[in-house]
Amino acid sequence: MHRFIGFIVLLALISSARGQTDYSYRYWYDSDLSTLQEGTASGETTIEIDIGMLEKGTVHIIHLQGKDARDTWGCVRTQYFFIKEESSTESMTARYWYDNDDTTVTTTSTVHGFIELDIAGLDAGMHALHYQTFSSEGKASPTRTQYFFIKNESDTQSATARYWFDNNEKTKKTTPTVNGTIDLDAEELAVGLHTVHYQTFNAKGEVSPVLTQYFYKKDEPQLSSLTCRLWIDDEEDKAMAFGLLDDIVIEAVELAAGTHDLHVVVLNANGEQIAEGMTTFEVDAQRTVTITLKAPVATFSCEKGLDFFGVTGFRAYTATGFHRYTGDVLMCHVEEAPAGEGLLLVGEPGTYEVLVRKSYNYYSNLLVGTPEATVIAQTADGYDNYMLSFRDGEAGFFLAEDGSTVSAGKAYLRIPSNEVAGARRLRMVFDDNPDAIDSPFGEMEEGTIYNLSGQRLMRPQKGINIKNGKKVLVK
Repeated sequence: MHRFIGFIVLLALISSARGQTDYSYRYWYDSDLSTLQEGTASGETTIEIDIGMLEKGTVHIIHLQGKDARDTWGCVRTQYFFIKEESSTESMTARYWYDNDDTTVTTTSTVHGFIELDIAGLDAGMHALHYQTFSSEGKASPTRTQYFFIKNESDTQSATARYWFDNNEKTKKTTPTVNGTIDLDAEELAVGLHTVHYQTFNAKGEVSPVLTQYFYKKDEPQLSSLTCRLWIDDEEDKAMAFGLLDDIVIEAVELAAGTHDLHVVVLNANGEQIAEGMTTFEVDAQRTVTITLKAPVATFSCEKGLDFFGVTGFRAYTATGFHRYTGDVLMCHVEEAPAGEGLLLVGEPGTYEVLVRKSYNYYSNLLVGTPEATVIAQTADGYDNYMLSFRDGEAGFFLAEDGSTVSAGKAYLRIPSNEVAGARRLRMVFDDNPDAIDSPFGEMEEGTIYNLSGQRLMRPQKGINIKNGKKVLVK
């Protein structure tokens, strides 16, 4: 048995907010009502139709009809299709002509059932196409007729359209077209299945045939008229009400650690429930993380996800890119970070409390977090590794020595070796100050002392110190 699969019944059938609305349809082939088939469907639907009884190697017509919102059968929509004979596909030919004009008769071959038409000699306006096909044995199909419209590009702006719904002439309206698109006013139609009938007119008054299309008007209340109620776990008596367009913030600071259920109910303007849902979330037993910033710039990583929003005194950055020609690393400001993310913190030295938050924002980050002390090589697995340091009055990433140790809770920079070509030092460019390629320390106070890691010192220590932006060796 042959079947034709993929015929879409009715355009844009979308379920309403209250559920899917059922409708009926029926179809038949050519002019033979004995082939009539009926069915029901809901929403956007694809049906499978049986064409096993139809003759191959010829053109056929399928007629489709649906019940509209008034429970009456709408206009019949017609579609031509071709059933090819596999053995004779290559030798199939077709003959066509226009407007009952024998001088336009053309014979051509078909390609996979398609006929390529030559309309170069036709004027703008309405035309009729007549065609029939021939099998390899010379058997001819019935003559089929199809109307089409050739538009005059110069008349596009002055084209108009006329349309009406559900065979109701009282709804007939005339409107201009915009680039061939018609803006339909369906405000007064009831929710459900409808038909729209339309035809176009060009500047010369030439009219297209009436075309019919099915569509479904869904029940879609204005979002501004909807409200929602939210509550956690079984405490519905403590439900909070919001407008659906409001910014919704739920404070969970008093919740016990563990998994909780968030319930949501959506209500229409009449207070009727139209949707509901439930999701789970987890509250961490640890609510904050203490961060001690010993230098104006430092790398950092944490085993918890963190929320930096509202934190004053420092900012957190990820390394999102590298410019191979300038040697600059692009640092991107972030308001939150998932657990283990490598970060760069820039700000005032001090101690800060940062909220723990389960973050789902993951970054393309060149900084690698180190949850525990990690020994790195200068080059490994096709990458060059860099560590943050403060030299010559400027913070930057410097090529690591083999066997260097990155402390727990810190991060190092990893750049593909073919990008950096052994560069000894990389500078930082910050996205919230794109012109800044110098140290984020700003102007150093007179007499301020730092070590090579950028940590501020109360007094000079043995080794190399940075004082007033210059290296000082203390023995």
